[in-house]
Amino acid sequence: MKKLYEFKLPKVEKVKETTTEKNDQGQEVSTTTEVEKTVDKNFFIKRPTRRLFDEAELYYGVKLSEGIKAGLLTRALLAKRFSNDGGVLGEKEKEQFQELYEDLFEKQVEHQALSLKTKEERSAEENEKFEELQDWLKEARSKVQEFEMQQSSLYDQTAENRARNKTILWWVLYLAYQIDGEGNEEPFFGSGDFDSRILKYDEYEEEEEDFNLDVINKFFYYISFWYVSKTSDPEQFIELIKYAEQADLIERGETDVTFEEETEEEVEEKAEEVSEKEEPDKDKEGE
Repeated sequence: MKKLYEFKLPKVEKVKETTTEKNDQGQEVSTTTEVEKTVDKNFFIKRPTRRLFDEAELYYGVKLSEGIKAGLLTRALLAKRFSNDGGVLGEKEKEQFQELYEDLFEKQVEHQALSLKTKEERSAEENEKFEELQDWLKEARSKVQEFEMQQSSLYDQTAENRARNKTILWWVLYLAYQIDGEGNEEPFFGSGDFDSRILKYDEYEEEEEDFNLDVINKFFYYISFWYVSKTSDPEQFIELIKYAEQADLIERGETDVTFEEETEEEVEEKAEEVSEKEEPDKDKEGE
């Protein structure tokens, strides 16, 4: 089976261990005990086929139609309504964020110029300026991110957004696979149609076993990223993830933050950003 992405998760399991020792008479005596061990479990995302793409597009269309019939507005209609009302921001707020974006660009250029030198190569004044710019940029990016998330949240309840979220769940159910101890590849949510897989998904959630919930979260994270980045090439997908992780750490100025800690909105935003820069191949794989 063709794979798009593979990952491992550690799980604490009780395993049987047998030890052999000699007794006082010189005879070998075997003792079997149960011990807890951390074992790596293997999972992977199946490389999507053209048939799955066709089914997913149909599913998205059905869910989009359902949302519209239920009274949800489309993004276009909602944007038009905001436009007719003068937009979602007042003139003063528009000016403030325009100035913030301009200052952010200028200070990023200044910070980048200083970063070309090492700490030893910079003068004391330059090092002080470098630290000031770093603090300012961190605070400014936080404000921009908060503003953009607020803007994005205005469109959360659109028909397209609902259909997209439903479709991501559909992809998770069909692309999530696990590899057992004997190397057998099995669908994580079982085989069968959508209804049978969603039942398995509900079982995992109701069991509330931490490990299975962690696995589901991982699948949602990676498949959401794939869905937005629109690439089905394994090497390219891996590079996109690496690029996004590195870019995120550099932006935050931290080394102990992993990309997995980001929110769903940040995942999609980062995926869109790196997919635009890398221009991934959008050709779909055949069966």
